[in-house]
Amino acid sequence: MAVLVACLCAMWPSGPVGGRSAAHAAPSAPSSVPGCEVGAYLNDLYDLDPAKRVFSARVYLWSLCPDRKLDPLPTAAFTNASDPEKGEPVLTSEAGRFRNLMLLQGTFRQDWDVRAFPFDRQRIAVLVTAAAQSRSFRMVPDNANSTYNRDIRPAGWRITGFRLAPAERVYPTNFGDPTLPRGTTSTYSQIRVEVDLARDDPTVFWKLTGPLFLMVLVVIATFLLPSHAEELGMAERLDSLQSRLGILGGGLFVIMLNMQQVNTIITSTVGLTLIDWLHLLTLAFILLAVVATVASWRWTVHGGNPARTERWDRTAAVGGLTAYTVVAAAIVWTFAIRAG
Repeated sequence: MAVLVACLCAMWPSGPVGGRSAAHAAPSAPSSVPGCEVGAYLNDLYDLDPAKRVFSARVYLWSLCPDRKLDPLPTAAFTNASDPEKGEPVLTSEAGRFRNLMLLQGTFRQDWDVRAFPFDRQRIAVLVTAAAQSRSFRMVPDNANSTYNRDIRPAGWRITGFRLAPAERVYPTNFGDPTLPRGTTSTYSQIRVEVDLARDDPTVFWKLTGPLFLMVLVVIATFLLPSHAEELGMAERLDSLQSRLGILGGGLFVIMLNMQQVNTIITSTVGLTLIDWLHLLTLAFILLAVVATVASWRWTVHGGNPARTERWDRTAAVGGLTAYTVVAAAIVWTFAIRAG
């Protein structure tokens, strides 16, 4: 178990988030295509819920355009927002450029990959899509002036990165535009307000896996109890093995119950999570302990040497604990490296 603890401490994320590339990278805009700069200030981030695949945010957006007619914000679509609320725009003209400042707040849909929980690192985004096609208009990110509120403290998370990324939203239709050939696609300029997140509560791992490791120690303890004393008869030895089977059966129930509780916290639709693998490993460990106990029972019933049975039990306990620790540490290491 010491090896597992050391691996967990070493793998807990402490640095910047490893960036996941944007799904739709935008090519550089041709110089002949008119455009506006778009910036963002993340004022608040809250209600992060990977199980429901959503988060909530308050974002100030602004556009800087050479002409008011080009302003994309009044008609922009917030592609992943659910019932977004837009504040009253603040319109100004400064240094020969038109500026529009507005507040956007709401709940935003997001795909979360929590397979490496609690070592997972997430990149969430608010998507701003222009109403005009990219062949006639482009949005350019104003990263020089875009940032986030340093006082934001999402429960259980910390912000490790913030940026605006240009992208394109491609639809496999021309939406009935008679100026476009049939079967062509429509491409729209998009700005992704991206926020990188890392978990900020290492104790949650132990809260979810504590019952697993405690159960493993209880199983090991049952194999280390002496059972070959001369004063013990056959009935007492068999009762000892029966008690061990009862403990192992209770352990299986505890692991299954804990797995159901974890599934209400960690919901993944893309495969088994780190916590799932640890549960499966513990179930396999207990099942092997059941097999070893039944083998000891049969050996004892058929007149086997009790002292030899006890030596086998102790050897199995030490070997099983070592193997469990190594495999569990390897699983944690693999997911932690993959998340990083």
